[in-house]
Amino acid sequence: MERHPLSAAFPDMDDEEFQDLLSSIKAHGQREPITVFEGQVLDGWHRYRACKELDISPMTTEFEGDDPVAFVIDLNLNRRQLSPSQKALAVVSCNAWRSVGKPVIPSRDGINCRQDDNPVKTKDMAKQAGVSTATVERAKRVSKKADKNTIEQVQKGAMTLSEALKLIDEKEPSSKRKKPVEPRLPVAVSIEKYEELFKQHEALKALYREQQDNAEELAKEIEILESIRDNEHFQKMKEMQATIDNLTQARDRWQTEAAEMKKQVLHWKKHADRKPT
Repeated sequence: MERHPLSAAFPDMDDEEFQDLLSSIKAHGQREPITVFEGQVLDGWHRYRACKELDISPMTTEFEGDDPVAFVIDLNLNRRQLSPSQKALAVVSCNAWRSVGKPVIPSRDGINCRQDDNPVKTKDMAKQAGVSTATVERAKRVSKKADKNTIEQVQKGAMTLSEALKLIDEKEPSSKRKKPVEPRLPVAVSIEKYEELFKQHEALKALYREQQDNAEELAKEIEILESIRDNEHFQKMKEMQATIDNLTQARDRWQTEAAEMKKQVLHWKKHADRKPT
């Protein structure tokens, strides 16, 4: 079977992770079935690869839901540690492939784009990915304009969306930055120095945008954690943990006292066993 485009929207395991999966399946067998949709692997691509490499007949199950896009996003977005750029690109790529039964529009990056009367809005994709709308807009541009290799680099986390867009701008003559008008600078500052500082400034702006996106994402995570902290079940867990800590301390104290008493018993037994002189 081939890999479904929705599954391919997310990055592959690295070699070390795949070898761990291979060893686990070899030792314990395949524990989770592989989900198949449209005759392709929708979820469990690495399990499928491992089974094939081990010459094991893979255990599969047909996808029975009505929204394969939501299924793949829910499974993969929280299963792995992904950067904001990776999350945004994955969600944009998945939403480019729409509901079953719509006419298919071929796409050069391998994601079959289906016509949809109600396309997912940018703000909704941003909510799905847990990133800002600006990050999603950058991901949409990269998905449409970047070549396959650049998209793969962003998927792997080796390149940010801002870095990918910079490559796109450099390759497209129409979008290249026009040479700035020669500024009136003091004699001590050369044009070469100005160009160098300008490049540094642009790089810092791109980095600032990425950091801002990260900050927004962290703020959302903090908000979730704070809501959990006030939850009744969380408070009970804290009380249980405090009880466990107290019991652990009491156990350690009794073990210490028991060890000391054992020493004393051995000491007096030793003296008691001596013959009188």
